[in-house]
Amino acid sequence: MISDKVLILFPYEININNGGPSGFLAHNLLDKPRDCFVLSQDIIKTHPEKITKKIDYIIKRILFLWKNRGKDKGKLKEEFFYKYYFEKSEAKNYKYIFFHETIHFERFRKYISENQVIILQSHSPEIPSVEYRDWAPLNKEEISFREKAEKEAFKRADIIVFPNEGCVSIYETLITDRSKIKYILSGAKKDYNNDRKNSYELPEDKINLMYIGRRNKIKGFDIVLETFRRAREKRKDINLVIIGNGEKISEEGITDIGFSKNPIGWYNSADYLINANRQSYFDLSVIEALTTGIPIIMADNFGHGYYKGKSSLIKTFNVDSPDELYEILTGNLEKRDYKKRENMELYEKNLTDGCYYERFKKFVREIMDTEG
Repeated sequence: MISDKVLILFPYEININNGGPSGFLAHNLLDKPRDCFVLSQDIIKTHPEKITKKIDYIIKRILFLWKNRGKDKGKLKEEFFYKYYFEKSEAKNYKYIFFHETIHFERFRKYISENQVIILQSHSPEIPSVEYRDWAPLNKEEISFREKAEKEAFKRADIIVFPNEGCVSIYETLITDRSKIKYILSGAKKDYNNDRKNSYELPEDKINLMYIGRRNKIKGFDIVLETFRRAREKRKDINLVIIGNGEKISEEGITDIGFSKNPIGWYNSADYLINANRQSYFDLSVIEALTTGIPIIMADNFGHGYYKGKSSLIKTFNVDSPDELYEILTGNLEKRDYKKRENMELYEKNLTDGCYYERFKKFVREIMDTEG
């Protein structure tokens, strides 16, 4: 059994433009030396979509030969895909397997042996089944599956990874007495091709605030919008730029951009980024924002408690007391001073993808010493 490298078993595309674990892995490990880990994509070079098409053909043949038209094609296809992926990635040969989603562990669970060490990191700012329920409240079968998956994954995991201690309480109902918890602070890449030349024109006579992300409750979009509207009744020199998909908002003082492929350009342009997560994991978007030096106004709960007191360019507030955000927005806000680099320095010192990789290598060495 291979015991000198960790296999990161991730059966879907790793893409830096994606959120969640796909974007996380693309930022932090995709281009790193494989001296202590292997990505399953390194072994299975076929794109997951091509595997799916191949399996689709096999299943059609099976159903034709069985003459059993009533069999659930979707479930059969799913089972074939994960069985095929586990075998072709040679996962049975690795002592250490690292999962970044609880549903991935559940799909592979029947193929994992008892002597394999399972490492788990979930990247959701809330329990994954709860997050999914908000997206698809009527899909009872999938919700039930995800609830089972997260319970089984946390129960079986030998090691559970979080970015910092603040994230642990998000998952407290799933953590068991046997759980070994380790911390690896996340990082993110900086796009060195995106300097201040990559920016947008915003009103010079306004203090331009920006919100980026999903317009849902967990991200606190309603808090940002309602508090901004209240604050603008008191002061007319603030402007809110909204980046991300959602129903168009057209009103004085708000610029709704919708989806953008160039968030860095907006970070370079605005005077402040507002992040009002009701529950914070450790957002890649915040780390990316730090690379541009933009001042940040943010809720400091859970994983984002890390940022409290870290920089004079980061103002924090208690999301359960919306008046705190109101007081910041109606208080002493100033136009951005591009000479101030404290947020960039915080990024360079602690939150680069290189910093993460060094922490990851240390983590791997430690588990091989203790679990070996």
